[in-house]
Amino acid sequence: MRIPPQSFFRFCEGHVPLLRRLASAGGEVSEADVRRMIRDTQGEDAELPETTWRRLGELHILVPTEPGSDLHFLAEPVRRLVDYLFDAAQAATPEIVRGYIQSMEASGRQLARAIEQDELTLLRLAIDDIQKVLIRVQADLDETHRCILNEVSRYKTERRTVSVRDKFRRIVHWMERYVEPMTDIVRPDGPLRSVFDETGRLLIRARDHGLYTDLPTLERSLRLLRIVQRHALRVFQQCRRELQPLYESLRRSSFLAEGAAKALEALQRDGAGGWAEAHAVRAFQQRWQHVPSDAAITRALRNVAETTVEPPPVLGLGEPEAPPADYQRRVWLEALPGEAGASVPIDDLLGWIVRRNPGCTTADALAGFTRLVFDTSFVAGFDGGEPRVHETADGSLESCPVQLSLP
Repeated sequence: MRIPPQSFFRFCEGHVPLLRRLASAGGEVSEADVRRMIRDTQGEDAELPETTWRRLGELHILVPTEPGSDLHFLAEPVRRLVDYLFDAAQAATPEIVRGYIQSMEASGRQLARAIEQDELTLLRLAIDDIQKVLIRVQADLDETHRCILNEVSRYKTERRTVSVRDKFRRIVHWMERYVEPMTDIVRPDGPLRSVFDETGRLLIRARDHGLYTDLPTLERSLRLLRIVQRHALRVFQQCRRELQPLYESLRRSSFLAEGAAKALEALQRDGAGGWAEAHAVRAFQQRWQHVPSDAAITRALRNVAETTVEPPPVLGLGEPEAPPADYQRRVWLEALPGEAGASVPIDDLLGWIVRRNPGCTTADALAGFTRLVFDTSFVAGFDGGEPRVHETADGSLESCPVQLSLP
């Protein structure tokens, strides 16, 4: 046991403000800074600052950057514990998630090798590694989600204290650094899905192989694969929905602020001459200064009086409508195999189509020819005869005879 748990948690219970100050400081802190934090956070009846400083080192809460150094940093497990208790999340970068994917691939190769070689120990270690990576992926996704939601809340509460450009840069940073790369990773056709599918296949193979008998562990791993995969896609879709409206609104505001800055810069540099025509928005209006003349009134009345009323058009709702040409063409193509089946064998298929339908166009003749040649109910083949010319309604076709027969 590295640290007595009772002593550690008893110390943390009495120094919660100090631990939070150390976690908020971030990075390295000197001994003088830590002693000042101890004095600021302790009450009158607390222990001596020297005792608190010594206990921080004994419980490995503060770790020196190097042996004998005056600079210290908060131990990473303690930092994660404080962040968890105070809901202060740290976003996971896409590179971290890709590292998890590579770790899953390596564990999958190890799992496949263990199944092939019937190595129970290697199989158990590979499954344990897979479970650890899945738990870390799920935790990092949750922390990234909370970070993005906190950023959205910070934007909504800092409307007047932060400039539009700074807020736009922050939103762009989160979109381009986290949301968009993460969405590409966790999408249904992305690398996370393929690795999870392969890992699930290997776990099912290990279960069916019968070497690994801890079935609850295997089922828990398969369940984690499904949960993490769905959860990752849902998380970053929600993050995109949260950030996209802010991104668009800030983008428009940033363009307006940039345009106003350029206009003011031109005003200071070139003066007011011609500035309004180049940068100001022109407004046009029309004013009536005189009443209409008698000639205008007479012309308007004449136009109204001399207008001839045309009767409304009559719609022939009762008259039968001819079927559309495309529909008739489709019906003819569908009926063509039946007609050809009654006429087989056919020595010249294209000539038979043109003779049977004298008014068909070149496109219709070729469509019917293709329909019959590729129909599996018939057998088509060239007989090696001389080319023949067939006249259609809008041109002519020259082809060698194609025979059509039943199989």
